Amino acid sequence: MPDPAVGLNRAVADIPLTREARDDLQRAADAAANRGATDATPLDVLRALLGNRGSLAVQTLRRLGADPAAVTAGLPADGSAPAIPLRQLIVNANREAQVLGHYQVDSIHLLLAMLYSDSPSTAAPLQQAGLTMYDLRRNLQTGERPGATATPDRALRRRPWPRLRGAVAVSPIFLGLLGLFFASGVLLWFDPLPQYVNPLTIAFVASGWIATVCVHEFFHALTAYLGGDTSMPSSGYLTFNPLRYTHILMSIALPALFLFLGGVPLPGGAVYINRAALRSKRWDTAVSLAGPLGTLLCGLVIAALFVSCFRLGVITATNFQFFGALAFLGTIEMYVLVLTLLPVPPLDGFGAIRPWLPYSVQAWAGRIGWYGMILLFMAIWYVPAIGAPIIGAGDFLAGLAGFDPALVAVGAGHFRFR
Repeated sequence: MPDPAVGLNRAVADIPLTREARDDLQRAADAAANRGATDATPLDVLRALLGNRGSLAVQTLRRLGADPAAVTAGLPADGSAPAIPLRQLIVNANREAQVLGHYQVDSIHLLLAMLYSDSPSTAAPLQQAGLTMYDLRRNLQTGERPGATATPDRALRRRPWPRLRGAVAVSPIFLGLLGLFFASGVLLWFDPLPQYVNPLTIAFVASGWIATVCVHEFFHALTAYLGGDTSMPSSGYLTFNPLRYTHILMSIALPALFLFLGGVPLPGGAVYINRAALRSKRWDTAVSLAGPLGTLLCGLVIAALFVSCFRLGVITATNFQFFGALAFLGTIEMYVLVLTLLPVPPLDGFGAIRPWLPYSVQAWAGRIGWYGMILLFMAIWYVPAIGAPIIGAGDFLAGLAGFDPALVAVGAGHFRFR
């Protein structure tokens, strides 16, 4: 026999509900299960709603002069009138919420939906109590809820924080990257294969760098999700999966080429954000700055490990290859941090100020797109007046973080195919 609770979960699967509405619907499903029904009906929902004395729906009824107990007593017996499916009732309630500009279905929206003509079993007793949809809507928009700091309408117009449960995951590919990073690090530390120091350093630095790119892009995606872009989970951007963040040219080709040529690593990765869905310009700026924050945190973790071992005298003639690779990776993070904060489209530094610029400038930056990255690549490589200050800033941050230049040089020297 079908379970009313299962039917309820199906009926509300894609409908955002307040805790109050969810509790009322759960009580309705429990009542249906107790009488052996296969699914909850609108009458079950109305009885559950009227029995919730603290709900917005019941408080609204009382302000309009209706007695919830009297309405409950006047409800018809189950099966005495045609009943619409529970899903249809909830869809009607969601329609009411959307028309009113509310982000979640509350008990008041369920009450409004039960006044629809397609639900005669609930509409008739509510109308007999003197209730109309017009009065309910007007009271919702103008009435004060006891103990509240704003009208119910204003409270329901606040966009709720999205749930992280079920939205954030860790990709097996990312776990594989971490496995390669730690395995190559262990081999560099104990040095059982001295003839393979170069490929091990490449594996260690490359896997570590790609993992930090994933963290950088995850921070972008997480902030965008919290800021209102609910497409992030379905896009796979909250999984740390490097395949979800890649732009073939900008994420792989140019950064890898620049690294292996011994240049400053260009930031990789790409997260496509629906900025029109964000809550405000401040959130737009926060989304852009979140990525560099992720890079900074990765750099600080690497720096903390390096400096702690350096001060404790852990570095020896056997494991200095590992610390050289670690210092080089940490220095790369400092370079990437400097680069991402440059106010050049499409880098994050420009993204942070973009929402506050005239629309003509924003449109111009949009037309430039990824060409700005290519021009920056060429400028750093061929124009010393541009490249030297950027590299110098990265070196300064690396020194400030405590990375020993001699060990950085060791790691950079082994980061070559020979």
